[in-house]
Amino acid sequence: MSLVVLVLLGLLDAAFSGFRSAQGRSGLVDHAHEDHVGMLRGVRLFPWLSSAAVGVLAIDLLLGQDLEAYVSAADLFLLIIAPFAAVVLLALAAYGILRWELRYLASAIILGPCTFLRPYVVTAAAIVVIVRAGEVSVAVAATLAVIGVLAVEPVLDRRAK
Repeated sequence: MSLVVLVLLGLLDAAFSGFRSAQGRSGLVDHAHEDHVGMLRGVRLFPWLSSAAVGVLAIDLLLGQDLEAYVSAADLFLLIIAPFAAVVLLALAAYGILRWELRYLASAIILGPCTFLRPYVVTAAAIVVIVRAGEVSVAVAATLAVIGVLAVEPVLDRRAK
């Protein structure tokens, strides 16, 4: 189940990365259509960028590795990033339902700093998983997965230019 939750969180992260990439620098401009297109681009890009990690997992399982090592790594990863993801999702819910003054407050106080901290939190979680895994293939898959997640926004940003 943890692996499925991580994939769903990865897809959400990719959608939000696509949104940020499409958003631009001015919140005063209404570009809802571009935002939705950007989110869709992020979701479509995520499987490609995470395919190397999935490939390592698939090869390892075909060679007889027990799935439990990957599930344990996913559990540990979720233990670290789930609180962070919950804060972000609550802030996004507030952003979606509150009036505009409170939306900008949620953005400034929570979403902005979380966007800044995101690569550090994900990388820290991956380092903990890599150190605790004890399996080279799990460490490689975790590294490739984090690289894939963190690459979505930069790849979309380059495409937009």
